Amino acid sequence: MKYIFLFLMMSFACLGHAQNLQLADNYADQGEYEKAYAIYAKAYATNNRNFNILFRMVGFQQQLENYKRADSLLDTGEKTAYNKLLFPIEKGYNASLQGKDSLASDYYQIAIQQIDSIPKYGYNIAQSFERRSLLKEAIESYERTMKVDPSMDYNFQTARLYGEQGELELMFEKYIDLMENNEQIVPRIQAVFSQYVTDDAATESNQALRKALLLRLRKEPKLLYNQILSWLFVQQKDFNAAFIQEKAIYNRTKENMFGLMDLAATANEENDDLAAQNILEYIVETSQVERIRYLAQVLQLKIETANAQVTDYPAIKTKYESMLEQYGKAEESFLLQLDYANFMAFKSGDYQQAIDLLTALEQQKLASFQKAEVKMLLADILVLQEQFNRALILYSQIQNDLPDSEIAQESQFKVARTSYFQGDFKWSLTQLKVLRGATSKLIANDAMQLSLTISDHSLYDTTFVALKAFAKAELKQYQNKNQEALSLYEALLQEHKGDDIEDEALLQQAKLFELDGKWQKAQENYRSIIDNFGDGILADDALYRLGMLLEEKLQQPEEAQKIYEKIIYNHADSIFFIDARRRYRRLRGDFETSEI
Repeated sequence: MKYIFLFLMMSFACLGHAQNLQLADNYADQGEYEKAYAIYAKAYATNNRNFNILFRMVGFQQQLENYKRADSLLDTGEKTAYNKLLFPIEKGYNASLQGKDSLASDYYQIAIQQIDSIPKYGYNIAQSFERRSLLKEAIESYERTMKVDPSMDYNFQTARLYGEQGELELMFEKYIDLMENNEQIVPRIQAVFSQYVTDDAATESNQALRKALLLRLRKEPKLLYNQILSWLFVQQKDFNAAFIQEKAIYNRTKENMFGLMDLAATANEENDDLAAQNILEYIVETSQVERIRYLAQVLQLKIETANAQVTDYPAIKTKYESMLEQYGKAEESFLLQLDYANFMAFKSGDYQQAIDLLTALEQQKLASFQKAEVKMLLADILVLQEQFNRALILYSQIQNDLPDSEIAQESQFKVARTSYFQGDFKWSLTQLKVLRGATSKLIANDAMQLSLTISDHSLYDTTFVALKAFAKAELKQYQNKNQEALSLYEALLQEHKGDDIEDEALLQQAKLFELDGKWQKAQENYRSIIDNFGDGILADDALYRLGMLLEEKLQQPEEAQKIYEKIIYNHADSIFFIDARRRYRRLRGDFETSEI
């Protein structure tokens, strides 16, 4: 019992000690350093070999600018401390606070030189320098430790500190060395690079990494350098440059084309369809694996379909039928059949053929997410046919079958959009509010855009007259009844001129003009938005679409460059900013050939 009592007493004493120090730290946080010092001094009196407590006391005196008192504390503490290694650093730091930089440097060198005889404490010395933000001395300590004892590896620490110092070239060199020695840590180091690399190829960090990799690649071709260069170019959205690197990787290994397929898909997602098509064409021509060729051809045709005009539809339909004949209609060609059904319904207007294809596809052995995709497209087709209630049932089934999934969030958005088409704007808004925090950025953006359309244009129009007219026109546009939609937009622009909804009507009408190849009319609409609604939320949309129209359809690259420049300087928060900057630089001729 006696020993238990003593143990309990010691435990309570330690607890009280810790609570007192916590109180002192609270005083220090409030700037009451005298009170904090008094509490720490009592604790130090009971254990004058605890230099951690001593160093806190020194810190309080430094905050009070009592530097001589701090010196005295350090001198006294050093005499009684078991481990005197860190005292020169603290003395040096105290000297630096008094402007005695030369003396501080001498103390720091004394601390570093200790590593020669006791390298096992090199890490502690370096860490102490880090705590004082003495990065140069910390790097020197780590590197000296590794030199004295090569079994110790502090390259990660030194690379990180070079980065904190802004010595980017040295940092990247260190990290590349680490990756060379152990390629398993490549993802970890790429995560570090992400803190420095941006989507802007002109930044110092991007240039430094690119330079380091290209110089090494010239001296000794290694796949690692190609892989990191490809990663860098993807961050910069320069998919053609990344393609060069991925092609080099494939030519050396001949292993697989998954890297190239991933790159093509990413380029497509980032709206660089030209780069995506270049990559896909190479895959189709080069790959000896039928499944890879199939996936490439499916994505090729999907991109072609998305960019097609009405006159292209017959040729596209022939391509789909030819591919289905080649790959069959089993579950292995699921993506192809889904895309073909989408094309038939939304482009050709052959609803029944699309439904028949999807109904047959449902009978195959599909995974749960594939079944949900088929059900989603069937619901979309029901909306095309204005069978809204049946569509809502299917959308709800998807949410019940796969709750909390991305496809469930997409179906919830489509419930909101269907309610919007029906004119039930309040229920649509209720659904959209939930989706603002959707995991998919695309769904969240779509939800936000539709939410703004409803809320902004129903604020003063409580009868929703203009909004109903706009929703009706959007439904016709969704149904691919372009001429009807154009007429409805034109009527809306005439009858509601000056209303808040005018810029949205002009934008949607311009998109339809582009589909019909009426480039001049589309350009007029975009310029009308820019001139009359320059401060509105659609100004950057109009600028971006006008820039692409001038660049790709009207063959006016210099004019397109001016438009992209306006986005760069006036709309830095636009979702089109990155692509506009990439296109601007490409037209200006900034992109250099990426050597292999």
